[in-house]
Amino acid sequence: MPRKAQRYSMGVIARIRRHARLFGLIAVLAVVSVAQPIYALAQGDRNGDATVSVATDPARLDIQTGQCDGGSFTVKLTNTSRDAVYADATLSAPPELQLQRTTISTYLPAGYTRDVVIPVTSPLGTATGTYPVTVASGRSTATLPVSVTASSPDASGNLALSATKVSASSTHQSFRVCGAVDGDADSEHWSTSTGWNDGNSKVWPDWYEVRWDTPQTIGRADLYTLNSTRYPAATNGLKDWDVQVLSGTEWQTVASVRGNAEGLVSSTFTPVQTTAVRFLLLAGNGANDYSRIVELGAFAA
Repeated sequence: MPRKAQRYSMGVIARIRRHARLFGLIAVLAVVSVAQPIYALAQGDRNGDATVSVATDPARLDIQTGQCDGGSFTVKLTNTSRDAVYADATLSAPPELQLQRTTISTYLPAGYTRDVVIPVTSPLGTATGTYPVTVASGRSTATLPVSVTASSPDASGNLALSATKVSASSTHQSFRVCGAVDGDADSEHWSTSTGWNDGNSKVWPDWYEVRWDTPQTIGRADLYTLNSTRYPAATNGLKDWDVQVLSGTEWQTVASVRGNAEGLVSSTFTPVQTTAVRFLLLAGNGANDYSRIVELGAFAA
């Protein structure tokens, strides 16, 4: 073959190879592009087919005032498109309602519904009424009416159930800080519907505290530690603790418990006026692993 024709032929082959490589790259990019989910933006979806529908369950919620007398509802995000999406949802409410979270970000396969539970409370002193929670994602919104009523005093006189604020040194992820002041003292319900467990195994001391906005007269403190058929107090309950009341800015110990192996201990002391009671937890039975409280009580006498 003449050199000129040979050079021409080699040039054509080189161009064909470059085009083939370019076509292959385009094909790969196309596949990657198809595989990536669309991101559903708050101001509208990038793709007209990528639609997220928002709903709440229940459609209406009734709660009482107080940190531990609230409730929860479920946000349901449904991808009604033919493509997978990453969806954002925002939640808003007036000051009379406190939401545990105000944003949701989640991956939604085509046709999939994601359920997200949202706890909601209303501060003590909130006026009785109905207040809205608004959930929005893309072009879809839902409004949940929350009916709020004032918490009633506990019939037994347990002032811990009407505390303004409840707190603890730590809380295990499987429990709620309000689990020890929910009115359920049955150890058989432990970890399924009631109880508090600290979040640090074999680390002492722990503490659990209840506070009120106005002074309360306290002369008795009850502590129910774990004492079920499966988990008796002698091997799983609290062994040592102090009952303390806030005096000015200092904690004053008014009762001490040592060597306990029972499920319920009532500590009585000279009634005092205070705005806070703290249980300082010093040791547990069974290798001193965790602090476990099923229920607490604070009474005038």
